Amino acid sequence: MLGPVVAVAALAVVAAGAPAAVADGGSGGTAVAPQRIGTAPALPHGAVRTSAPDGGTPIDLGVELAPRDPAALRTFIADVSTPGSPLYHHYLKTGQYKTEFGPSAATVNRVRAALTAQGLTVGTLSADGTTLPVHTTLATAAKALHTGFTGFRAPDGRRGILNTSAPALPADAAPAVTGVTGLDTLAHLSPHLSSHVRKAAASTAGASTAGAQAVTPRVTGTTPSLCTATKSGLSAAGYTDTQDYWSARSLATAYGMADQPDVGTGVSVGIFELENYGPQDIAAYQSCYGTKVSVSAVKVDGGPTAPADTTDAYGSAVGMESALDIEDLIGLVPQASLVVYEGPDAAGASDQNVLDVYQKMVTDNKVKVISTSWGACTADQSRAYLDAENQIFAEAAAQGQTVTAASGDDGSGDCWYDVNGDGTNDDPNGGRVAVDDPAGQPYVLGVGGTTMTGSNATQRVWNSEGGATGGGVSSYFQMDSASGYQSGRRGPGYFDACSAGTDQDCRQVPDVAALADPDHGYLVEWGEASKNQVDAGWYVIGGTSGASPTWAALAAQADLDLGCAADGPIGFANTALYRLPSSAFHDVVDGNNIVPGQNVLPAGLYTAGTGYDLTTGLGTPQNARTAIAALCKATSTTVGGTFTPVNPARVLDTRAAIGVATTTPVAPGGKVVLQVAGSAGGAVPSFGVTSVVLNVTATAETTGGHLIAYPDGGTEPTSSNLNWTPGRNIPNLVIVPVGDDGRIDLVNASSGTVHFVADAFGYFSTDPSGATYYPVGPARVLDTRSKIGVTTTTPVKANGTVALKVAGAGGVPASGATAVVLNVTATGEQAAGHLIAYPGGTTRPDSSNLNWIAGKSVPNLVIVPVGADGTVDLYNASSGTTHFVADVFGYYRADAGGALFHPAAPVRLLDTRTGTGAPSIGKLSSTGSLALSLADGGALAGAKAVVLNVTVVNGTTGGVLTVWPDGQARPTSSNLNWSAGQTIANLVTVPVVDGKIDFHASAGSVDVVADLFGYYA
Repeated sequence: MLGPVVAVAALAVVAAGAPAAVADGGSGGTAVAPQRIGTAPALPHGAVRTSAPDGGTPIDLGVELAPRDPAALRTFIADVSTPGSPLYHHYLKTGQYKTEFGPSAATVNRVRAALTAQGLTVGTLSADGTTLPVHTTLATAAKALHTGFTGFRAPDGRRGILNTSAPALPADAAPAVTGVTGLDTLAHLSPHLSSHVRKAAASTAGASTAGAQAVTPRVTGTTPSLCTATKSGLSAAGYTDTQDYWSARSLATAYGMADQPDVGTGVSVGIFELENYGPQDIAAYQSCYGTKVSVSAVKVDGGPTAPADTTDAYGSAVGMESALDIEDLIGLVPQASLVVYEGPDAAGASDQNVLDVYQKMVTDNKVKVISTSWGACTADQSRAYLDAENQIFAEAAAQGQTVTAASGDDGSGDCWYDVNGDGTNDDPNGGRVAVDDPAGQPYVLGVGGTTMTGSNATQRVWNSEGGATGGGVSSYFQMDSASGYQSGRRGPGYFDACSAGTDQDCRQVPDVAALADPDHGYLVEWGEASKNQVDAGWYVIGGTSGASPTWAALAAQADLDLGCAADGPIGFANTALYRLPSSAFHDVVDGNNIVPGQNVLPAGLYTAGTGYDLTTGLGTPQNARTAIAALCKATSTTVGGTFTPVNPARVLDTRAAIGVATTTPVAPGGKVVLQVAGSAGGAVPSFGVTSVVLNVTATAETTGGHLIAYPDGGTEPTSSNLNWTPGRNIPNLVIVPVGDDGRIDLVNASSGTVHFVADAFGYFSTDPSGATYYPVGPARVLDTRSKIGVTTTTPVKANGTVALKVAGAGGVPASGATAVVLNVTATGEQAAGHLIAYPGGTTRPDSSNLNWIAGKSVPNLVIVPVGADGTVDLYNASSGTTHFVADVFGYYRADAGGALFHPAAPVRLLDTRTGTGAPSIGKLSSTGSLALSLADGGALAGAKAVVLNVTVVNGTTGGVLTVWPDGQARPTSSNLNWSAGQTIANLVTVPVVDGKIDFHASAGSVDVVADLFGYYA
């Protein structure tokens, strides 16, 4: 079971009204009077009522049960989806939704008994505990649910049924039921594929893949390129990439999604379809592009029967929507695997069939991203259907699944339905502006459409060829106006379409946008499975059908990012997206979604404008890498702790059975579980410790490798704390959160053995009497080479000590400081040795802070208590002389005026090898500096200082790295020294002034990696 959740801004959605009482139909005895649930559907405008269908007609119903605690569910979703929340990305596991938020067993049994008593046969409860399926006949359903049925014939000739009154159940069961779905066949989902489709080139199935790049699934981030044969055929037909169509690489490049550099271990994307797809089409596309993406199908409720690559009775191209969805995802995220969930053919699919497909995608929880390009007007859907969908998508959000949906192709009048093209609306709700479902669902990312052409990607609202991007204001769903993710944003033309309550706003659509114009659309292979029944080849296709999988691909790329791999998928991303800086989006400011010929009211509402609008939302991806980095590194708020220094004490030495039971070295891939609470002779208390400060040294290494430190009981991160090469003693300061059991884990991430040594220098805790942190500098307070902090330039003699006066130096106050943060460097060493730092006036401990070999400058961060005389002692434990350099970065004082330390799960903020956090991929050169933004939309926005483990790799020459607060002149201090080709890390605590920190390399060029381990606020 879940523990207590932390309340943050909760998303509020409209709930079904209380059931209304209805006269008992004569069940007699002590039966409880039935109550109506919801309302009866309306007969479509222009539809003709027909005779009642035969009572023996089979019907499948879904009795939808309310969550156990809807308010707690909304709060939990907000917590796991809001950057800065302690529960951010701490999702439910598969099956956990039922136990945490599903109705109680007593509720389920009560409703089941009520249904059975009415003569209904109830099936097995759904996996998430929210739906009781009922297979019955119309006559039995009518009697049991106190309703009737009628037939109808729609203006387009489609025939169906609908119930004549709202269903009713006994009053002791009705309050637990949000609705009964499957009572009508009014809902008719259609693909949001533009009717304007152009054949652009002949099929190249089986042709040479020359010019295509071989792409191995889930391994590389390379974006594939269109093969030469297809490119030549298109060129011969007068088609130009980025002008008449968009190839996968061109589209990815325009959105900053190309060649994703930081790829994890793979992600599965689910695609919702109500038709078959043609495997031959997908094979032809992959043959041309050189990809090998796994595509599989899951059939729900029997799946579709009409063969792909044919035309149905209504003239629709079967499988073309599926081809667009699948091929768009293959081209943009070739590392993913795709699972196509197929319901019955759209022409005959009931609302229950649709819900069954979505529910299967969510309860399976095998795909972390879900894309749907099918929808229908919200105003045409029953409350029962909308509420059932909402519950399914809420479950997806709680499990960390991202759901994207096309916003529709009918502009502001989503219900407009002109069957015969005479300019007359044939839908009862078509006379008013409306939005599409499920894009208008609060837990779905609604995706609108744009026009985009040219290498500079000129963009405007899509409105052409009789279609336009869907967008507007929901008539059904409400959101909290103060704390919902759309808080403070009302697009031009907003009005109260949903009769919003106090402190509520209507849900606005779309959230974001992408390419949709069929005149400059997606290049899709279709028709290969038809056996010459249709014209197979390459088609240019548009509609918001393409925009939804494009954003699904971006979400999948984010989930593949190593930053997300350490912190979980992005899940329900709306909250985080609305917090991103405007630079993450291309703000589309030109155009509207008013379709000519649609006589909908209010007229002329929605136009593009600066900022959020009701045509393209926040905009299109400006640089997907920026968005992905922010979505994957948003730092959760954690409990702040005060600092208590301890006299350095050895708590681990695997060579001497200190902290472990044997003297055996740590095996390859092995782990030391170290008890730190209650250690250091009791100096570290047994309770209340949140993090511990250790100096860890790797020694007697047989191969190169690195150390990973993390709280015991937690998930092993992908970050590193210490890097080593064989035969060198390498230390590094680490600040490690402590597990609930008071232990930490130290992992040997190498193929050889190694010994670990760890000395404790302090701890962070919830004790209010501890010290708080004051960032200063950085400032140089010691350099024995140039008489800074000492009176001569003489090196420190063998076994000699420097008594460094830190009180009153470099911004440290003259009194009151209990500990200081120093970056200490040994240089000019004449013999191998190590440094011991300890409070002045105390006995020198048997610990170490810094290890060196002769002639190699080595730095390390130290947090050392200040002696009663305001000094710290630095001891040269070697047989030769050496120079010491020390830079101060902050101090601790036993008062409440400073900042508290907040541990963070290791998050990669910077990696110049992949472009993460950097303006582009490439080494940091000595000719410039790099400014790293900490604006993650989360806790770092208010950080006073950050704690980073910084690693340098692939240096072209030896050098010094300096890290300092942006907005200040580069100091003379240093944080890290390296030789050419060396990989070395150092912990860095750097003040934050304007939301950025700067990096500079003194010589040559070098790759820099920075992992966040905590912050002070």
